[in-house]
Amino acid sequence: MAKVYFKVLTKIQDPHKDVNIRIRFKEGKIDQSTITGESVRLRYWDLDKQCFRRTHFKGKDQLTSRLKKLEYHVLEKAAQSDSIKKGWLLLVVDQYLHPQKYIQKSDQSMFEWIEAWIDVSPNTYHAIRPYHSALKNIRDFRPDLDWNKIDVEFYYDFVRYLTKLGYSKNTIASRIKNLKVFCNASYERNLHQNIAYQSFKKQTEDSFNIYLNEEELASIFKLDLSDKPHLERVRDIFLVGCWTGCRFSDLFKVNKENISGEFIHLEQQKTQKRVIIPLHLVVKTILDKYNGKLPEMISNQKFNSYIKEVCKMAELKGKVSKNITKGGERTAETLEKWQMVRSHTARRSFATNLYKSGFPSISIMAITGHKTEKAFYSYIKVKEEEHAEMLLKHWSSSIVDS
Repeated sequence: MAKVYFKVLTKIQDPHKDVNIRIRFKEGKIDQSTITGESVRLRYWDLDKQCFRRTHFKGKDQLTSRLKKLEYHVLEKAAQSDSIKKGWLLLVVDQYLHPQKYIQKSDQSMFEWIEAWIDVSPNTYHAIRPYHSALKNIRDFRPDLDWNKIDVEFYYDFVRYLTKLGYSKNTIASRIKNLKVFCNASYERNLHQNIAYQSFKKQTEDSFNIYLNEEELASIFKLDLSDKPHLERVRDIFLVGCWTGCRFSDLFKVNKENISGEFIHLEQQKTQKRVIIPLHLVVKTILDKYNGKLPEMISNQKFNSYIKEVCKMAELKGKVSKNITKGGERTAETLEKWQMVRSHTARRSFATNLYKSGFPSISIMAITGHKTEKAFYSYIKVKEEEHAEMLLKHWSSSIVDS
């Protein structure tokens, strides 16, 4: 299994001097290391354990976040590589730190340029994956396409093509969004002067997502999974997400190094926004169980499969009807509730349960990192009946108070 480590090699003894942080990649017999471009004051680094000391210092969270992003980038590139040869790590890290060096302008075709641009993107695997899907659809639709042929007529033809493929309205919107990302990135680099793409519209519809209420979360917490350790670990990580509101990509940051008093301090990987989250009793219990650190994360795909098993065992069996527009036609599907649970259900449950409890929306947004109320209200999942119940509860409490 591939592993990434950070280390400091130095003869410096002055604890107030800065030392360079190196990155090391190991997989089987492969063992490579190179510079990261990052440094740290020697007194903040444990040379024996090769990690940060538990002392807090200004900029530590940001530095830790940058190193984690680099670690993920290296691991993702390793997973995509057929073979790893001498100098591989040096190239991968240099591409990450200096992406502009690896984007050529000369005689590349549009598709070659997009491929190169994606390849040096510092984004995570899950952020990049939609780029590849969009690129494949565009290439399949018009193999000879170039920047200057992307006009309004192309837009409508492309939408019709994706509709005939049976794609949902939101999937088509995602393809258009990423087409615009490609066009904008290339326009900023003076590869073309075509701005027709700026008028392309993303036609979306409300996606149907569920949340789990506190009673359902309690039933998951009470499950005895001691004979199924892989499910127990996933259950515990999921519950931490339900009581912190962290995205899947940020859950690894929920550890004793990022905890000060009764609060978790972290920088969100997706938005780089700093958030402070109070420690819920469930989170404390789970962290104590794993000695202050959550179990090692697994792929999102495996996680989604395992958490469905857990929720099925917790008997989350309510029927849920799901409506979606696919291939231009509105279709309906009925599933058991456990079948619709995935990693992101945790964050949605956190926000929705807090909102239903009457906790101020602006305070929830400060924790989840939502920038606008419009985005927040479209994110939480509260049915019409639940809104009515919340109003009735509000009226009842007002009568009691008076």
